[in-house]
Amino acid sequence: MNTIKSTDTLVALDIGTSKVLCLVADIDDKGELRIIGIGNEPCAGLNKGVISEIDATVSSVRRAKEKASSMSSCNIESVTTGIAGNHIQSYNGNGAVNIMNDEVTEEDKEKVIANAQNIQIPKDQEILHVIDQYYTIDGQTGIREPKGMAGGRLEANVHIITTSSTAKRNLTKCINNSLLEIDHFVLQPVASSLAVLSDEELDLGVCLIDIGCGTTDVAIFTEGTIKHTAVIPIGSQMITNDIRIILCTSLDAAEQIKIQYGCVSSNQDMDLKIPVPSVSDKPDTETSKTIVSQIIAARINEIFDAIQKEINDSGYSNKIRAGLVFTGGGAKLGGIDNYAESFFKTPSRVGSPKNIKGLEDLRGKTRYSTAVGLLLYREKELRKLSSANKYPSKIANLFNKVTRKLSNYFQKEL
Repeated sequence: MNTIKSTDTLVALDIGTSKVLCLVADIDDKGELRIIGIGNEPCAGLNKGVISEIDATVSSVRRAKEKASSMSSCNIESVTTGIAGNHIQSYNGNGAVNIMNDEVTEEDKEKVIANAQNIQIPKDQEILHVIDQYYTIDGQTGIREPKGMAGGRLEANVHIITTSSTAKRNLTKCINNSLLEIDHFVLQPVASSLAVLSDEELDLGVCLIDIGCGTTDVAIFTEGTIKHTAVIPIGSQMITNDIRIILCTSLDAAEQIKIQYGCVSSNQDMDLKIPVPSVSDKPDTETSKTIVSQIIAARINEIFDAIQKEINDSGYSNKIRAGLVFTGGGAKLGGIDNYAESFFKTPSRVGSPKNIKGLEDLRGKTRYSTAVGLLLYREKELRKLSSANKYPSKIANLFNKVTRKLSNYFQKEL
């Protein structure tokens, strides 16, 4: 494994519809990631994952940053941040180049990926990720890593994810106004996948469903890489609002009822009486756990119908052999995995972040999945950078050898 310096500090900033979460991590003496700071603040400046109030968002980001900075005793200057929303789009592209010197180099890979991403996208969109799917060399397809292989022609198939330029600019403005720079923008389900999915699931084929407050992100993975992405503009906040309207209570009370009693399938104590605070001077009322479950199930069915349509339209419905993995704050609804198995007729589980050493055990805390994934993404990028610095390209090596020989020659001549 490539090493990164123990002095490196990694910071993840997850700006969601209901919260801003800032995680600070470093690398311990064993080269392992360790969380040393956490800042968690409510946020009311987003609507369905998109910035709607800059000042409110900046205020939440600053408070979360200050808490994480104080806890970690680190001066936070830059962050890796997630991005989502129904403005996210995805495309597939392919390109081809002639292989120089009959052996694929890193330069050949960069050229063919650049060609593959040269597609027409809407003027208000810009490329967020270009993820290589597989390569073909002289007709031999299905190659995952072509570097070092012999051949004359290299082709690449890539998955291109784009974002609204306006949404990205506003997110950038909020972060910069919070006195922070941005290391990377990462699509939230791409980050979450690093935190909750296993290598076996990625290879077999899995659908990751991240139920956030304002949106539900869907990402399909097969053969170890992402194949399809989509954002559904419905999230757990709508469930809270349904409870509020039907039970005639406040939004805070509805959220508390959802968290404490919410489930989507029959379980214990379904006849349990639940107090419902009044919004006027009239006495409080009560309802049953069964009624709350029915309210939640109605909205979950709508979300599941939209997910099913995305899976069907993706062309990968028969490739999801490992089933569905639910994460995000909305995945904490009781029985959602069993309900999903019955609805989709496929294995389903709730995915929480992989265990990372540090201040708090995050296992089981599904709302931390994106933030932990952002840390893992940044760690991966730093290891790549370390590897590139440690192992320069063959061309650079050749150049250095020639330079040394010429230098020795001229020294002898002089």
